Amino acid sequence: MANKPVFSRRLNKVEVAIWRNESEEAVWHNVTFQRTYRDEKGEIQNTTNYRMDDLPALAFLAAKAYDQMALTEDA
Repeated sequence: MANKPVFSRRLNKVEVAIWRNESEEAVWHNVTFQRTYRDEKGEIQNTTNYRMDDLPALAFLAAKAYDQMALTEDA
């Protein structure tokens, strides 16, 4: 079974996910971003490269991820 993010949001073609990690000593969270697109065959692909038009969504989702992580870290 694949590890699932503890938080994820999508805006337009951009998605943010927060992943929980833990060791015997600590718990921490990492953030990933990805953009979905269709390739020349029409198949859905993901990338971590962004176009200028993706940056507002990326900034908005980064702020949402920060807020979520701040809440999680305080808990």
